[in-house]
Amino acid sequence: MLSQARTRVVGHLSYYAITDNRERCSYYVYRATRILFKWLNRKSQRKAYTWESFSQALAWVGWPKPGVRKDLNPCRRAEAY
Repeated sequence: MLSQARTRVVGHLSYYAITDNRERCSYYVYRATRILFKWLNRKSQRKAYTWESFSQALAWVGWPKPGVRKDLNPCRRAEAY
């Protein structure tokens, strides 16, 4: 289940992670992480994961970090300095 969710998040970031969209992509990753944690803990009466063990599971799967995948204006960085 974690690997399928990772695939979905990576696909979303591959399409939407462009220049000036970093904030919304990081919010998407944040919300996807929280929703996944919530749904994995609904399986039984007791919690399946603590936040620490969930973070370790995400690290093991290779949960993506938000960042710009495609820079649409590469000259902008040079102009800023």
